[in-house]
Amino acid sequence: MTCCTGDPASRRAFLTAALGAIATACAGPTVDAAAKREVDLHRQAAAALGPIVDPHSHPGAFTRVVTGGLPLAALDEMRRANVRCAFFAAVGDGAVIRREPGGIRNHRDPRPGELHRSTIGQLERVRARVREGATRLVTSRRDLSLLATRAEPAALLAIEGGDPLEGRIERVREMYDLGVRSIQIVHYRVNELGDIQTEPARHGRLTDTGAAVAREMNRLGMVVDGAHAARDTLRGILDASRTPIVVSHTGPWARRPFKRHLGDDSLRDVATKGGVIAVWPLVVSSPAPLDQFLADLRYVVSVAGIDHTGIATDMTGMSTFTAIPTYTDFAAVPAALLANGFSETDVRKLLGGNVARVMHQALG
Repeated sequence: MTCCTGDPASRRAFLTAALGAIATACAGPTVDAAAKREVDLHRQAAAALGPIVDPHSHPGAFTRVVTGGLPLAALDEMRRANVRCAFFAAVGDGAVIRREPGGIRNHRDPRPGELHRSTIGQLERVRARVREGATRLVTSRRDLSLLATRAEPAALLAIEGGDPLEGRIERVREMYDLGVRSIQIVHYRVNELGDIQTEPARHGRLTDTGAAVAREMNRLGMVVDGAHAARDTLRGILDASRTPIVVSHTGPWARRPFKRHLGDDSLRDVATKGGVIAVWPLVVSSPAPLDQFLADLRYVVSVAGIDHTGIATDMTGMSTFTAIPTYTDFAAVPAALLANGFSETDVRKLLGGNVARVMHQALG
């Protein structure tokens, strides 16, 4: 997808200078003035590099089972940051997981139909904003092609964890009819489809039902997401899917061993099948969180290749453990990438071009 026009040298000069300018703005005389200057710079930078596509986000915490919503302020922040499209991920197992010492866990079995109802409710919060005209859905290649020409943010409805399917293949079509265009096979619960990275394996593979779900997603025109999948389950997803997949938010195990990260062999497996690994901005006790994120990104590029790497925010999903807590904080990223040696072409790919390619191949 063509993102940019104009003189490349001029754009690069502006973007390379922008990181320093943003830092100066943030040290300005007032917080309000600094924030305004930062937003202005980000608008210019994003316009130069084309539409940003975020493959994993929960803007406005619309996924919270009891208190969730999608405030207009969250959409406005996306608009001001020039994030033209994000995967709005409903949490499929949200009603039965919680944060415990050592990480997020499935703490009880769901009641029949519970996760299906919960997920539909989360999706409806986004669909309500679509009906109001506050945002629009990306459901086809044609919608994808319009991202570069429309300023308002668009949502690609996604589900994080295939749990609301309850092992029923026909529910993939139900979700598709609601506008969902991506399903992440597993999340924090070992479900009917496969194993997860953060719990002992029960299936030892992608199940036959999981493979059927991936094939049905291919048939309908949906993006298959392999995030959170255990190694053997991820391999099964790659074998089952006829189109390239995304692993929507992860990092490199070799740099920082963490259950949610992928080893080099898995990074290569996804790339070999044409997919994209989206690096999330997870940080742990770092005095320079953006530098840590950029180092993770550079490592994944070195293993998987520039054409198979992207950036995901996991917005509102990582609390304080993130280098990008808001879309406004995304302002420094394009210029920081250039300052760290990535070419303008590379930056376009990382900010959305690679994910858009997979979307184009998957969507009808």
